[in-house]
Amino acid sequence: MVSIEFLKKIALLNGLTDDEITRIAQICRERVVNRDDVIVEENAPSDAMYIIHEGMVEVLLEPGKVTPEALAAPAPTPLLALGRGQVFGEMGLVDSGARSATVRCAADNTRLFAIGRDDFLHLCEEDTRIGYVVMRNIARDLSFKLRVRNLAWK
Repeated sequence: MVSIEFLKKIALLNGLTDDEITRIAQICRERVVNRDDVIVEENAPSDAMYIIHEGMVEVLLEPGKVTPEALAAPAPTPLLALGRGQVFGEMGLVDSGARSATVRCAADNTRLFAIGRDDFLHLCEEDTRIGYVVMRNIARDLSFKLRVRNLAWK
């Protein structure tokens, strides 16, 4: 099981009490992946959020998507690398829409903790405060990302 102290440092869980974080820890499922393993694939249905405990992943866009670099690239374009304490796939907690990017493992023995949407929604039905806090944090994070992206395109 993932430690409470580790989860307390995750931005999307800011504002939760120790008891609430313990409940989140109980629905985390550990997954260990190795270099070049695809964790989520662009356009696949979303069903989970991932927290990186150890190792690295890279977020890739397929050719012809969104950025000028990706438009010109013959192969998937790495957009960014993520490491310990960072989160990806958070929209999987919100809906089952298509993934917006591929996430591939960049280091052997990368340890992730997945929170499945169904488990999370069940927990939110039992404790609406958890759902409110996490969804507020997701909204705050997405707002920031949209602002940064919009400023970059100006």
